[in-house]
Amino acid sequence: MTQPIDVVEMFKQAAFEVDNRRLPELKAETVIATLGMDSVAVMELVSYFEEKLGVRIPDEELSRIRTVKDLRDAIAKLLPDRQFAA
Repeated sequence: MTQPIDVVEMFKQAAFEVDNRRLPELKAETVIATLGMDSVAVMELVSYFEEKLGVRIPDEELSRIRTVKDLRDAIAKLLPDRQFAA
């Protein structure tokens, strides 16, 4: 059985790798726009998730993502057989 996917921890790692940004206080409810990342960094962050998880997040889903939880929910819909950390 595989480990549950922890999107908050993945987001922290992605933010560090793509934008050299440490986000120790990040929570599922955090609004992504409040993190001070520019649009290029956000797109690189999305690409990080797509590459690591082997999914493609449709543009219409991307436009609905406001929080880290929204991102988790969008990925969970694409990977229904995987477990996600709360």
